[in-house]
Amino acid sequence: MILRFAFASALSSATRRLSVSLALASLVFGFSAAVRAAAPYDLVPLNPASPNYAKVFSGVKINDPVPEPSIFKAGDEILSAVYAYLSPNSPVVGNTAYRDRLFILLDHRLGMTAAGNNLTDISFVCQASYAYMLMKHYRPDEISPARVATYEAGIAKTNAAVISGNTLLYDQGVLANLWLNGDIRLAMATYFGGLAVGDVTRATKARNAIDNVMSAAGLQDGGTHYVGFWNEVASYHDETVKFYVWWWKITGSPSIKAALDATRLYALVSNEPSGFTEQSSNIPYKHMYNNNHNKPSSLWKAYLYDDGYNYYYGASHETATSTELLNTILYQPSRITKTPSDNLGVLWDGNIQGPRGRFNGTWGWVANGRDVQNGGPENSALIASQGYDSMQCGKNTFVGAFTLGPIANKTSLKGAIDGVTVEFKQTAGTETDYMRGSKYRFLSQDERTSTITRKNFGTLATHYRVSKRTSSSATPNWDAGATPWIGQQVWVLTGERMIGLVQIVSDAASQVYGLDARLVFTGGRLSIMGSKLDLTQPDPSSFAFGELRAKVHGTTFTGATTSQRIGISEAASADDYSALVRINDAAVNNDVAIDYPAGTRRWIVLDFVRTGTGYATPVVNVMPNNTTYAVLQFTEGTRKVRIVQNLTNASRNYTGGFVVGSTYAQTTLHRSWSPTVTPLAVVGSTATVADTMPAYGHMIAVNSNQPDDHTDAFRTSGDVFP
Repeated sequence: MILRFAFASALSSATRRLSVSLALASLVFGFSAAVRAAAPYDLVPLNPASPNYAKVFSGVKINDPVPEPSIFKAGDEILSAVYAYLSPNSPVVGNTAYRDRLFILLDHRLGMTAAGNNLTDISFVCQASYAYMLMKHYRPDEISPARVATYEAGIAKTNAAVISGNTLLYDQGVLANLWLNGDIRLAMATYFGGLAVGDVTRATKARNAIDNVMSAAGLQDGGTHYVGFWNEVASYHDETVKFYVWWWKITGSPSIKAALDATRLYALVSNEPSGFTEQSSNIPYKHMYNNNHNKPSSLWKAYLYDDGYNYYYGASHETATSTELLNTILYQPSRITKTPSDNLGVLWDGNIQGPRGRFNGTWGWVANGRDVQNGGPENSALIASQGYDSMQCGKNTFVGAFTLGPIANKTSLKGAIDGVTVEFKQTAGTETDYMRGSKYRFLSQDERTSTITRKNFGTLATHYRVSKRTSSSATPNWDAGATPWIGQQVWVLTGERMIGLVQIVSDAASQVYGLDARLVFTGGRLSIMGSKLDLTQPDPSSFAFGELRAKVHGTTFTGATTSQRIGISEAASADDYSALVRINDAAVNNDVAIDYPAGTRRWIVLDFVRTGTGYATPVVNVMPNNTTYAVLQFTEGTRKVRIVQNLTNASRNYTGGFVVGSTYAQTTLHRSWSPTVTPLAVVGSTATVADTMPAYGHMIAVNSNQPDDHTDAFRTSGDVFP
């Protein structure tokens, strides 16, 4: 009681002394303190009912004179230390050992920024600026003049660097130049630091960027933007949600609360019940980055929305200690766990604008139809009016498949195909960037992608230019990355397989060091999760990787097949949990440049299944080397399929005979440009597949005795997780 009384007295005195700072906050917020939902100086209350309450600040290293060497851990510790010391319902409120530890941390971290170093380090600048603002407001007499000078010099330099470093975001509000989980931390640092040092202009810009731009960076099924318009990987989504929650709790921002509310479905769509977080639909080189698996943010969403599905994923973090304050701040009792099915079948996923499949807890896939260059439907009008393409690289895959089993080393992953594409080698020498490419070029730009989702299957077709662009600021277009090579892919994904025709073609003469089909398999990330799975070739046309199998049904890549072990994120040179396979063109010869004339085309048909599932047969590339259409036909079990892709930028009238025999009763035609499903008559043993296809569109004819193959019905995440 004495500590709480002393704290209240000091609080009152400090508040009187800093009325000018409060007036500044009112200006930045744009309305009076009397009607404000929350003031930035208001400490977010802890919940003493939380099972973590008694040990919530155990991660603060009181009486330790050594600064925390890890910048991420230091950021967490700074936040915990200031709340431990100042929060009225902290179990250790007023304990000066926590204040002294805070000063050690701030001396080190803000000393760095005062010296001009680490100015935009997302791991601690936000927490450091926020902690200093709170201390200056509540306990200004306890900060020495020397510390004030150092801290404010560091904050001023950070604020200037943040705002000047992204004028597209802060001065123009360009969504395409947003790095959400990083920029929200930098903007919060600038806002709180601006309040602390009296920098109204930059604080206002930072607040506007959060409330008006970052609040608009959500995807249809709960996902959030990574860089530009990518769907954030799970661990980055966790960070976005974390700082959405803090901003809302501190400022009462209604736009960020709405953005936070919209994230509820993310983990439910992209996580597997057995523990694997699907990564194949996300940005290259950020896969399996750490072990979060959406669990922290799922726990917070379970508290906020009384959501039993999110509680299924997040419950294991409920009593986690370390320095995560939100577990205690947001805690609500009596969550009822709802266990998601491990056999969801096929559903439409708005995060990737395409179909997603999950079957019997052992097999799943994704088909990423989202245009990461130009954004998706959520903000299409805004993006078009701003006139900027995304700031990041294109896709290294449009599809991915994974196999699952018992959990081992923090994941149930038993093998995944994480990258499928075609590439050319632009420069002689050894590759140094396996996920984005430096010698090899395989990323996409100017893509024209379409998908179909049905209850039993999904499809994807795409036409894109191979790009050499990897990373930069948003620009009005991506033309600087253009190459003379075009990628064309058409895929069918079912409960049994992922099968596709993948092509590369030149539209101008080109001298390069070879062409190949590129496959990236992964079993995890060394020291993080998963295991090293062996890559073998049971025969010259097939591959085995863990529980995943791949078959080459036909190809014009007739050169040698090469493979090497790589790391999926390249963060550790010793990581060899992934394997890169190249099925080469015959002309490749020891880094000697090769002249390829305009119109050069190479293609490959690939079939991915889980161990125990047979490959499709027969499989036919019906119109090889055709410049107008790609046509793939195959039979799997009780289903026969013909898929047709328009490879051109003009509408085309296609007519083709689909020999189905008399085994299966129904044949229907499905289109990427229309929900209409058309029954096809079988005359003799043949159905005629015919329609006018729009530019780059595709259609699929299915012959089977499965009723769900022949309707326009499909499920969404809202159907599965209402």
